[in-house]
Amino acid sequence: MRAVVLALTVALVEKYSTFSVPEFALDKTYVYKYEALLLGGLPHEGLARAGIKVSSKVLLSAVTEHTFLMKLMDPLLHEYAGIWPKDPFVPATKLTSALAAQLQIPIKFEYTNGVVGKVFAPAGVSPTVMNLQRGILNILQLNLKKTQNIYELQEAGVQGVCRTHYVINEDPKANHIIVTKSKDLSHCQERIIKDIGLAYTERCAECTERVKSLIETATYNYIMKPAAAGVLIAEATVEEVHHFSPLNEIHGAAMMEAKQTLAFVEIEKTPVVPIKADYLARGSLQYEFATEILQTPIQLMKISDAPAQIIEVLKHLVANNVAMVHDDAPLKFVQLIQLLRVATLENIEAIWSQFKDKPVYRRWLLDALPAVGTPVIVKLLKEKFLAGELTIPEFIQALVVALQMVTADLETIQLTASLALHEKIATIPALREVVMLGYGSMIAKHCVAVPTCPAELLGPIHEIAAEAISKNDIPEITLALKVLGNAGHPASLKPIMKLLPGLRTAATSLPLRIQVDAILALRNIAKKEPKLVQPVALQLVLDRALHPEVRMVACIVLFETKPSVALISSLAGALKLETNMHVASFAYSHIKSLTRITAPDMAAVFETLAVVRNIEDPTAERIVPLVPELFASSSISSEMPPEAPVRAAAPFHKTLCLAVPYIEIKGCIEVHSHNAAFIRNDPLFYIIGQHSAHASVARAEGPAVERLELEVQVGPRAAERLLKQISLIDEETPEGKAFLLKLREILENEDKNVRVSSESSSSSRIISSSSSSSMSSSRMTETATIMEPFRKFHKDRYMAPHGTSKAVSSGSTASSFEKLQKQAKFLGNAVPPVFAVLARAVRVDHKVLGYQLAAYFDKPNARVQLVVSSIAENDNLKICADGAVLSKHKVTARVAWGPECQQYAVIAKAEAGVLGEFPAARLEVEWERLPIIVTTYAKKLSKHIPMAAFKVGFKLERVSNADKEIELTAALPSQRSLNVIARIPEMTLSRMDIPLPIAVPINPDGTLSIQIDEDILSWIQKHIKEE
Repeated sequence: MRAVVLALTVALVEKYSTFSVPEFALDKTYVYKYEALLLGGLPHEGLARAGIKVSSKVLLSAVTEHTFLMKLMDPLLHEYAGIWPKDPFVPATKLTSALAAQLQIPIKFEYTNGVVGKVFAPAGVSPTVMNLQRGILNILQLNLKKTQNIYELQEAGVQGVCRTHYVINEDPKANHIIVTKSKDLSHCQERIIKDIGLAYTERCAECTERVKSLIETATYNYIMKPAAAGVLIAEATVEEVHHFSPLNEIHGAAMMEAKQTLAFVEIEKTPVVPIKADYLARGSLQYEFATEILQTPIQLMKISDAPAQIIEVLKHLVANNVAMVHDDAPLKFVQLIQLLRVATLENIEAIWSQFKDKPVYRRWLLDALPAVGTPVIVKLLKEKFLAGELTIPEFIQALVVALQMVTADLETIQLTASLALHEKIATIPALREVVMLGYGSMIAKHCVAVPTCPAELLGPIHEIAAEAISKNDIPEITLALKVLGNAGHPASLKPIMKLLPGLRTAATSLPLRIQVDAILALRNIAKKEPKLVQPVALQLVLDRALHPEVRMVACIVLFETKPSVALISSLAGALKLETNMHVASFAYSHIKSLTRITAPDMAAVFETLAVVRNIEDPTAERIVPLVPELFASSSISSEMPPEAPVRAAAPFHKTLCLAVPYIEIKGCIEVHSHNAAFIRNDPLFYIIGQHSAHASVARAEGPAVERLELEVQVGPRAAERLLKQISLIDEETPEGKAFLLKLREILENEDKNVRVSSESSSSSRIISSSSSSSMSSSRMTETATIMEPFRKFHKDRYMAPHGTSKAVSSGSTASSFEKLQKQAKFLGNAVPPVFAVLARAVRVDHKVLGYQLAAYFDKPNARVQLVVSSIAENDNLKICADGAVLSKHKVTARVAWGPECQQYAVIAKAEAGVLGEFPAARLEVEWERLPIIVTTYAKKLSKHIPMAAFKVGFKLERVSNADKEIELTAALPSQRSLNVIARIPEMTLSRMDIPLPIAVPINPDGTLSIQIDEDILSWIQKHIKEE
């Protein structure tokens, strides 16, 4: 048996040892046909995709046993930007001409036993072209083993060192060998990857493990033929796919795919000859991130003379965007940014000097320069401001954008630091704050890219903080803390701790605002070094000698560190014994809110729910069960029916125009939208498509407006400034009755037209209502019984009982207000206005247009009246607001508008008292008549109320409430819970024991549990009539 095994082993060794290494003989040049395709977009036909195709001959020639040359012959590049797959590839002539010379320069590479080593090329070969060459060399990377035909290893490649699976099969009939290797690019020891534009985001390792939003694979297939000293690669195909699903949708993923083919053509005897230049080491097979000028992928430009091209594009933008924005403006603006990126500081300074005194050119330059994102621009902005060539608003606006766009390297950080410390900047507080905060953010961005960023970068800020502390300069300490908070560097922990209260420092004597700012400055540090911040934050939370606000803010910082089960257990135990209700309730609410977060990185909080459940709400009568509530909401969501498939819909197109009266200006907004949801009902497909919005503002027809005037007059002379005498119609006079009769006829005709259009739907609703009346009645009875303790008002308290006696209460309130109105319908007949506001447009035809507002105050009755009226001749449009404080518990107001304030009206009443045994407040809104557009949209909105109420935990009951009234009642069973009852037409909504995040300082008897400043209290008592 041992002999048989030995014989099989020897046979296998002999079988696979014959094709262990690809062969490239010293005296031969191997010619291959190469084609590569790179496409990005959604993997569905009929949608736009973009990409590039490269085709070329590849010549491989050996220089020594382990050194080879590779040259591309006749390279062609095609680009794709269209609807896949019907649109064709088109020649990329600009790109080909820009790169052709570099592409045909031979490169050297080391190649031993099928493994690519170092790569060499002249300095003139750009990183972009080198990466294209690496893509070809990556096909030659083969780790073939002599004794195994299925194996796995970590293999170096363009993407990094990644897990690679090999399968080797031999086809004796065809006399060739098939090698298949596959790479899982999400399992790499060294992944060549760079995040761009994510400096202000937080990486979530747990999210990545749980939700695979990025799936990357690469598959290589080789056909090899036996050769004299090894094997010959006859054909190779590569397919690399990257699926990205930002919305965690199985089918809603964007895709980037790369396909390569390398096919053997022939063997030539003419060797590849290197060019006469120094071949420099250019790294290995791994991809190199280019340091060339950024190119926006909208349009690739060939830049020959940057200064001349900048002036050309600038003149085009100015000339073609005067009356309205030209269609090519966005593209030309992007071109301007790209050209400015390649220009030198001297070039840009010359262009600025040429156009700085021309306002339109200046505006285009100041919009484009900050978006360039190079240190040159920051330096330019600094120099021009210090030279007085930029105003403060111009400099602040440009600098804020420039600091966000620029790469945060050491050069830029030092430049920003010099700007922050400049004496001219120091004299302008608002500007200095912008620069200082930008400096902190710049350090944070740099430390994301370079985790080993030195602490010395924060040296100037630490010195400023130390000096401010020594001088007790509160504004400077505040600013320094905000900068350190933005930077979030662990080295700032020590200076920040000097300002934390209760840690054997003098910080307790500092203002509360400084203590809070110092704790908040730890938040970004907590995310990077949680173990350093956790003990500090926990000590602050548990220190009962500190101000409650300090402890509550420390609680927020503590949970930023994602504390362990043990630490939360300690906090839970301490909170059970907490004596300060503000701190306990805040911590309880904060923990509960965290349990509602579904992000995977908060899983640790869910694991501690068994502990958190034991934290008792200090004012509640029971322990709030967090876990069942969570599971309940999850199960309700899972029961919701899935959406029906979306059919292909026509594009949405709408234009809305609005003319501003009197000043003759018309604005229009045109919206066009057509998404791809008809292809697949996924969120990503709702986003993609063609969406545009076009806004325009132009003069309307009519005389031109010379100027707008606004005048405010307070005091006895207010009446003198009114241009038009104010009077309100009296319904009791013959003129008033005639006016009301005419208005009533107009309104009845309007109602008749509306009634005809909705008659059929109204009838169906009546039938439906009648058929279900008995069932509704039974449900109402049951609900009334359950809600009885919360619904009735005490007869001997501030509010009257609900039900029949409610009419008495409301009636008495209304009657007292109506009595005031009957005594004096228009206060202007008895008292002068306390102030007047006049807004008018002065036109070339001298026609008086505009509005005037007059305010009247009846102090004995605590009544206020506002009247807004048009000052135009023969225009009786008015808005009247009339309100009175009937007692310290009741306020009533009526707002009416239309001709002589008679067309529409709304009455609002607010009163405080008790509901059951609890302090409560009630708001009633009644309307006599509303515009049709309001009632129409209100009816549409009411259809969504049941589902919305269900989702937020409200109970809904169909009842016959008043048709023209909304009532909202809120009661406080405790200082940390709320009962809400809302009555609207056709339904009543209610929810009991709604937890509040903070305690409301109102006692059961309605008194406040906080101290009110005596001056404020005396002022209130002076101006409000007691009941």
